[in-house]
Amino acid sequence: MSNRQARREMSRTQGTRPQRSQRPTTPAPRRTGGGGGSEIFSRPFVLIVAAVIVVLGGILVAVLATSGGGSSDDLASRLRSHAANIPTDLANGMKLGKDDAPVKLTVYADFQCPFCLKFTGEQEIDIIDEFVKTGRVQLEYQNLPILGSESVRAALAGMCAADQNKFWQYHNKLFLVQAEAGQADDEKVNVGRFSDENLKKYAAELGLDTAQFDRCLDTSQHLDEVTEQQRTANSFGIRGTPGFLVNGTPLGAGAPASMDGWRSLFQQVEQQLATQTAQAGSTATPGASPAATATPTP
Repeated sequence: MSNRQARREMSRTQGTRPQRSQRPTTPAPRRTGGGGGSEIFSRPFVLIVAAVIVVLGGILVAVLATSGGGSSDDLASRLRSHAANIPTDLANGMKLGKDDAPVKLTVYADFQCPFCLKFTGEQEIDIIDEFVKTGRVQLEYQNLPILGSESVRAALAGMCAADQNKFWQYHNKLFLVQAEAGQADDEKVNVGRFSDENLKKYAAELGLDTAQFDRCLDTSQHLDEVTEQQRTANSFGIRGTPGFLVNGTPLGAGAPASMDGWRSLFQQVEQQLATQTAQAGSTATPGASPAATATPTP
């Protein structure tokens, strides 16, 4: 047998070599929870959360920075400085400012009210300096004692001080006492700050005639007037403090929350008055006088 024949014979007996099969491929299992960690805590997610926190923190800082002081310490400092700058020559009982001022601002307040403290220390002082002293606004305080017995006693004491034309000094003193006690930060009422003993002490510190003041307070001399002031406030729909009237019109929820707001409001009232005066002057008969009131638009 030739070599070629021998090779063919061997191929027939041994068969052909099978082809190598491919290894089956299966997808890698997906990791789910457990010790392998969750995709929610992946690096991109953490970076996004961190960025959001930074942005929110910046917004909070900006809000706090633009909201203005307001702490009890800040208010106390302002009230102490204001004590020496009260325009006593413009005081007439519970009114402060010229009678011919075109804008009349009435404030209904409670000496224990923390919001009244903030208004007095943050805005009223500036209103006095910018508008009362310049003859543009006359300011009047009225009592609305809604926070308890010491609110009523403080209201009566304020009116006893007004009898001696020392109301605005006494008013400043009572709010200073509240600020020094931290009332703007931690409201506490009827805790003795406005006991009769303390109210008399404050009057003595301000140089009032203590015999007259004590007699006035001991007999609750102005109780009927305080009660009437509260009724009047309620008739205007004012039941919370501070509440405001401008030229006899209640501001309600439209009361300004900043000095810029008060400036804008007073300017608006003055412009309305000027317009009314001009219109009345052009149509009035000789000897007629225009009305000196205007209704502000909140």
